Amino acid sequence: MRLATISHSHIALRQQLFFQEVARQGDEVIVISPGEWFDFRAKDYDEGSFHLRTCRHIGDNIYMYKLLGAKELVEEFKPDWLYVQAEPGSLTADEALDWKVDKRALFTWENVDIKGNGTLQLPKYDLVICGNPEAEALVKMWNPHTALMLQVGVPTDHFQARPRVSRNIEVAYIGRPAPEKGVPYLMRAWPTARVLPWTDFKDLPWRYSQVKVVVSYSQDIPEWKEQAPNYVVLEALSCGCRAVVSDTAAMKYWLEGCPGVTSVELNSLWSTEEELLRRGIKKALDADVGDDGRDWVIDNFSNPIMAGKLLEVLEHA
Repeated sequence: MRLATISHSHIALRQQLFFQEVARQGDEVIVISPGEWFDFRAKDYDEGSFHLRTCRHIGDNIYMYKLLGAKELVEEFKPDWLYVQAEPGSLTADEALDWKVDKRALFTWENVDIKGNGTLQLPKYDLVICGNPEAEALVKMWNPHTALMLQVGVPTDHFQARPRVSRNIEVAYIGRPAPEKGVPYLMRAWPTARVLPWTDFKDLPWRYSQVKVVVSYSQDIPEWKEQAPNYVVLEALSCGCRAVVSDTAAMKYWLEGCPGVTSVELNSLWSTEEELLRRGIKKALDADVGDDGRDWVIDNFSNPIMAGKLLEVLEHA
């Protein structure tokens, strides 16, 4: 199979490592991304049957950016599938419909409302891969050809506990400190929790190796719903951390039964959010799960597992 994939997010090493694994399991993969996106930078390179090609871009809004020269790169490659990781309603999702390719797949996290002319785009894709069940239910209103899986997998060879690093941070939040991520609740429930600074992808395993419990108490609010298990949670579990998460629909769906994960209610008739979260953190600190959480991530969300699933989904679509 020849697979071309395009997204602004492909500039991140997480995406590139995933599609390198897809290339190892498939035939030929070309990944098209911006050459720069805010603080990220990428350069063209080839590794066996994997090819990264970067383009100049116009605009930084994920719905309105344009990758210059992407059409020519895709059509010259002549893929069996073009995989567009851009939300329905975006300029990229719209432009790709006019490119000369055999089949097109679109990835979406959208679980609240299809924006712009997304409802006109969705029926024209051969397959829509959805990052959570609510997104799939939304998409099926316009396209019955869907699959359910995360955007990429976890490079578990990279994300593993580093030797001789002490777990001297009891409780921490790692990521964007936005209110919908539950950080205010965490700081009231556990005042000594650390909100750790942004860390480069390559250095994250050392960061996770310092932490006992990572908290991701995400909130579902009217204009935004948690879309998946935060990748920080999966990476932290792979590095031997325990995790405390909220019981949002996406978290429950993807993390049900995962060792090392404590799910906490978002609200209750009998307790405040802070009380519920405090109990969950205490439970996680007292847990003894060894490497069971890491093993579960390897079995369910590692790059080899997820790459194989993507290829299977495309081959049978």
